Amino acid sequence: MLTFKKTIFCTLLFFISNSFFAQTNYEFFGIVKLNGDAKNMISYRINFEERKGKVSGYSITDLDGEHETKNVITGTYDSKTKIFNFQENEILYTKSAFSQSSFCFINYTGKIKLVNKNSKLEGDFKGMFKNKTTCINGTLTLVGSEKIYEKLNTITKKIEKSKKIEQKIKDEVNPIQFMDDLKLNKLTKNQNMSVVWEDKKIKIEIFDAGKEDGDKVNLYNGTKLILSNYEITNKKKVIEIELEKDNLEFTIEAISEGSIAPNTVKIILVDKNRSFELMTNLSKSEKAKITFIKKDALN
Repeated sequence: MLTFKKTIFCTLLFFISNSFFAQTNYEFFGIVKLNGDAKNMISYRINFEERKGKVSGYSITDLDGEHETKNVITGTYDSKTKIFNFQENEILYTKSAFSQSSFCFINYTGKIKLVNKNSKLEGDFKGMFKNKTTCINGTLTLVGSEKIYEKLNTITKKIEKSKKIEQKIKDEVNPIQFMDDLKLNKLTKNQNMSVVWEDKKIKIEIFDAGKEDGDKVNLYNGTKLILSNYEITNKKKVIEIELEKDNLEFTIEAISEGSIAPNTVKIILVDKNRSFELMTNLSKSEKAKITFIKKDALN
């Protein structure tokens, strides 16, 4: 279920998307309406490149939500007909319960001028399971990130100038900061992030990406404690472990929030030629998990 803030954000994107449309940097934010129902909206982002008619990139569904999922997208673009299509076809990670057979992948085809700043990306999509059977259909309404920031900047200025809004509310409601936060892959209390892994070994880098403030963590490989009361610094702590089983679970526990709450530890997961970045957002004694799933075991 969407939180109140996320519901407001999705609604805001819906209205923005009706008047401002995509730029040419191939990054779009917006909403998915399941079965075309405006009451059932999910935040959505795609980032891709187009080379010689071939499209490749990724999508993220339910940004910063409990079911956040990142997928590989591939497709084509015909510069003459302006027909653009993409398909989600591979899970990179998910914070939802992992069951490859139950994920509904978006398949979209529409007409768009990728070189035109006034172009838009919207229309119906088909939902397909991995076995190509139909699941939930819906509509996409997406807008370029540059246009969103322009609109949010205007809204922020209006909020700051308003005499009807209390300063306390102005301090709490910052649309641009909220947008920036959505780009962070946060790992929160009791979440389990399942990552589909290609390499035979796991490389984890742990560090403080900002000001060192004394955050401390425990890190478990299964039930084995491999980092105990470890204080996070700007220097990367690198851990490498062989992925011998089909699934391997790590648990990170916040021992201290340091001088600046909450516990915010930067973690980079390095897998062959790709990497996954995430940030913990935990209070003292809270835990979150990362489960590595062998890609070979899914085939």
